[in-house]
Amino acid sequence: MLTIARTIIFLVVFCVAVGPAAIAQSSYFDPDTGLRIHNYTDPVPDYVPGGTVLSTAGVKNLVDTGDVVLIDVLSISGVRYDELDGSWSNYKPRHNIPGSIWLPNVGFGRPSPDMLKYFLDATSEATNGDRGYPILIYCVSDCWMGWNAVQHLARAGFSQIFWAPQGTDGWVEAGYELELTQPTPVNVDF
Repeated sequence: MLTIARTIIFLVVFCVAVGPAAIAQSSYFDPDTGLRIHNYTDPVPDYVPGGTVLSTAGVKNLVDTGDVVLIDVLSISGVRYDELDGSWSNYKPRHNIPGSIWLPNVGFGRPSPDMLKYFLDATSEATNGDRGYPILIYCVSDCWMGWNAVQHLARAGFSQIFWAPQGTDGWVEAGYELELTQPTPVNVDF
C-alpha cells in the first residue's frame, strides 16, 4: 500500500512540475498546421516536413552546382514593408550566402495573406515558375522561420526544397564568405 501511495505522490508531483512546460511547449505550434508560431529563435529539429535537411557541407555542394535558388527568410523585427512602394526600411544590414534573395518575414507560422503571396510570388519568379526547381531556404542557426518557410512552399506545390538549419552562421563557421543583401521589395501593384 505504501508503494502505491508513493507512486501516486510521484505522479502528482511529476505532472505538476512537467505539465506547465508541456502546455507551454505545445502552445509554440499552431494546432491546425503544426507550424511554429512563437519563440522563433530556439533550437530547431533535424527534420522538416516537405523538405530535405542539409548540413553546411551539403549546402556548399548544392550552391556550387549553380542550379538552385537561395532564399534567406530572416525576419525584420517590428518592421512592415512600405505599402506605397513595397520597400523595406529600418533594418540591420544583412549578409547572405552569395547569390541569395532575402524575403523577410515570410517564415511566420501564421503569415498574413499579403506576406504569403509575396513569398510564393517571389519564389515563383526566382524559379521561372518551375515548382520542381531546387530551392534552398535558410536563416540563421536555431531559426524556426526557415522550418516554417519550407512547409509554406511545400504546401504551395514546390517539390525540391532544401533547408539549411545552420544558415549563415554555419556558412561563416565553415569559412565561407557572405555578401551584403537588400530585402526584396514587395510587389504592391495588385
